[in-house]
Amino acid sequence: MYGQFLAKQNNERIESLQKLTQTQDTWFAQKINLITVEEVKLTVLHKILYQVVRGLLKKNQQRHLQIIHPEQTQSVQENVLTLLAEYDDLLREAIPLPIYIFIWQISSLEKLANRVEVVDDVLDVLEWYFIHQDDQVMAFDEEDLDHEIIIDLYKDAIEEQDADAQFQLGEYYSSIDDTHFQPEKSIKWFELAAAQGNADAQYALGNFYFEGIGVQENYNQAFILYEAAAIQGHPDAANNLADMYFNGEGVQENMVLAKKWFDFAAKKGVAEAMFTLGIIFEQGLGVDIDDEQAFIYYKKSAEAGYIEAQYRLGGIYLEGRLGQPRDANNGLYWYERAAERYHVDAFYDLGFIWSKGLTGIRNIEKGIHWFKQAALQGDSQAKLQLGHIYNKGDGIARNIQEAIKWYGLAADAGNEEAAILLQELKGM
Repeated sequence: MYGQFLAKQNNERIESLQKLTQTQDTWFAQKINLITVEEVKLTVLHKILYQVVRGLLKKNQQRHLQIIHPEQTQSVQENVLTLLAEYDDLLREAIPLPIYIFIWQISSLEKLANRVEVVDDVLDVLEWYFIHQDDQVMAFDEEDLDHEIIIDLYKDAIEEQDADAQFQLGEYYSSIDDTHFQPEKSIKWFELAAAQGNADAQYALGNFYFEGIGVQENYNQAFILYEAAAIQGHPDAANNLADMYFNGEGVQENMVLAKKWFDFAAKKGVAEAMFTLGIIFEQGLGVDIDDEQAFIYYKKSAEAGYIEAQYRLGGIYLEGRLGQPRDANNGLYWYERAAERYHVDAFYDLGFIWSKGLTGIRNIEKGIHWFKQAALQGDSQAKLQLGHIYNKGDGIARNIQEAIKWYGLAADAGNEEAAILLQELKGM
């Protein structure tokens, strides 16, 4: 499906570039005319890359290009590689990171397979060259790039059609920084790997379709990919598949199948699946309500580091729910674990616990600290509580100015109680 889309897109890009290069450089116009998605020779692509590199070097006033002669016995491919090696430092300052990598990758190929994908990369080089070649490019540091590793991956992905290499390339293009993040490139390589049954690629591609990253959001396609990966034993794909059954996304809601896949993912160590099983047993979704099982799963999830479970467990201990005795200290412990991960509700609850002395020890300064952390994240109730503390002077000296400030911020956030109290203070 994506391969057909890519081929269609490439043909449109070739036509567009033909028009652009016809007026700027007839040599390129003639060579681009030799590129078709159906049939393209690697030699043609090497000649195009060779001219691009020479053009970049000439624009940067390099005077020693005569050391490379296309008519020498060496191949065009060797000419490109020699240019890249000879003027590496200069080119790294003249070419954006993705384009630099594409040129090295394509130049290193010895044979052409997956031609649609290679042509797509060549078109990226050409579009940049003719549209953005005069832009100021920020040089990148050595540690930003290990092009030898990327080149080896690219060759394996293209020449050997290695699914693991294709997946790793997809990962590379989805993990590099925001400046060079290229979801369409990730999709291209994930598609190839997924088609060969690579479960990691199927899962990753499912995420792209589910979130609509680089492609149109498509729950049906995400479901197909998650299911394919889950059947192969991929834990996170199993959890996401269970979520889709649980929420009725891309498939009819089915609590039996949801629980089946949540069970599978939980046994594989997926903390989120453990948490959802806790919800299932607490609310009796497709099963009998079972407080003991709910608590067990919440605790396992919290201990595995899932932030929502840590926060939920804190509330369970604090309130004495699910058959557990009230335990403010344990509640405090798990709220603090969630707060360490910037859970805003945990900020608020910690402020409440300390300001009210729910553990048996009241610490108004700690309460103010945690309420302020929640307030800074936009929690209007935390702003209201800060207004109360400063207004009442309970545990600290009364401070009307601070009370007005926090009531005002809460009122601006839409809190009606704060608005009333604010007017009362201002009318004093």
